[in-house]
Amino acid sequence: MKRCALAMHCTPYARSSISSYSWPIKYGARIHYSLRFDKKSLDEYKPLPCPSIDGCRFRAAGSYNGLVCLVEDIDRDGYNCILWNPVINKVIRLPQPSSRFSIAIITVFGFDSKTNDYKVLRFAQADPCIEVEVYSLNANCWTSISTPIAPKYGLFPSYICRYGKCFVNGAIHLLAYDRNGPRSRNLVLAFDVSEQVFTEIPLPECLSYDDLIDAEVLKYGQSSIATVTRKWGHFSLWAMEEYAVATTWTEVWWVMAAEGTVSRVLFVRRDEQVFVPLEGGRIASFDIKTKYLDHIFGVESIGSLEDCLAVDSYVESLVLLDKCCNGRWDVIPIDQDYANSTHEFTFNFFNLKYWG
Repeated sequence: MKRCALAMHCTPYARSSISSYSWPIKYGARIHYSLRFDKKSLDEYKPLPCPSIDGCRFRAAGSYNGLVCLVEDIDRDGYNCILWNPVINKVIRLPQPSSRFSIAIITVFGFDSKTNDYKVLRFAQADPCIEVEVYSLNANCWTSISTPIAPKYGLFPSYICRYGKCFVNGAIHLLAYDRNGPRSRNLVLAFDVSEQVFTEIPLPECLSYDDLIDAEVLKYGQSSIATVTRKWGHFSLWAMEEYAVATTWTEVWWVMAAEGTVSRVLFVRRDEQVFVPLEGGRIASFDIKTKYLDHIFGVESIGSLEDCLAVDSYVESLVLLDKCCNGRWDVIPIDQDYANSTHEFTFNFFNLKYWG
């Protein structure tokens, strides 16, 4: 079994199209899937077919134990979510959630170790209302979560469509703010996938009441979290050295924007190495200690889709192999020829092997 990391990027292309406005050319993006080894050169392991279902434009919502969760909610005119195992090339389409909200949606993926079940959290907000639902792969259904804590919190608008929602220690983590009281307090909202309850994790004091216009939360190491912020020309990464202990937040990286063109951190590869996107759509590996920036060959994105970039850990597995199209699960066949054909959106993931 290979332990890996997962990523996604977009490349531009143009194709002819017909519309009511008679524009001759429609510019879109091709998002390629591939597997890459976790070596210095990040060589490609193998290309992957792109799941294309009814023209859906998927983005990554999470990855765990060889299973990738893809969701289409960018245009807000529908909601489609699938679970995909790239190794066995099998896809299951999730049933429609019952939530009536179709705006300000966060979809995140996790694993319930107590019941050996894969779950999807859907957090939908339309101020002042909040609706929370959880999908169970074993039960193949959505369940509404009635909890008094969720309505207290709001999610940052710029954070909605990004991948920076991490699953660690059995919990899904979201960057949120407390909507109660005279002054909103920023925090990390942790959702325990097994117990299906929310708890608070405080942010560093300097970020608790700051205007977090551009921020996200990521997995740090094997069992903790980090938060990344970008504001007023500087960029910082704070790591929680001991999980859920507020006093252990430590600033491990601070850089002026002028020192580089880094806009986000996509993934903390090791304690002192991160994946970052650069201006122009390229993705690079950045060593925090040495400040060395190493471009990943053949990987770039168009600017309009940079928020769809994602990198995450990945482990090859046979999950979904026992799921059959017997009326319980909606198993979707992947047409190899169509999956690799030109269409408006495809995806690209890296599969990078940790060698020890």
